[in-house]
Amino acid sequence: MQPVRTPRGDDKAAQIQSSQIQSQLERSVAAALRTIAAVQAERSAPPVRSARLRLATVYGVTRLQRRREREAL
Repeated sequence: MQPVRTPRGDDKAAQIQSSQIQSQLERSVAAALRTIAAVQAERSAPPVRSARLRLATVYGVTRLQRRREREAL
């Protein structure tokens, strides 16, 4: 025999599910807001500084690749 669910049990299950959905929505919104803030910060950075940082990164990666090639030989 299967247990009989009472309306109260259904309400509790619905509340738990609603709470879980709300938590997921809050996390999703928080992640979207963090992404927006990061994009805004990147856009507000002076273009010269941003370009210099990118070039420095590329230069560092290139140096690392060359060193690894020399060590492999």
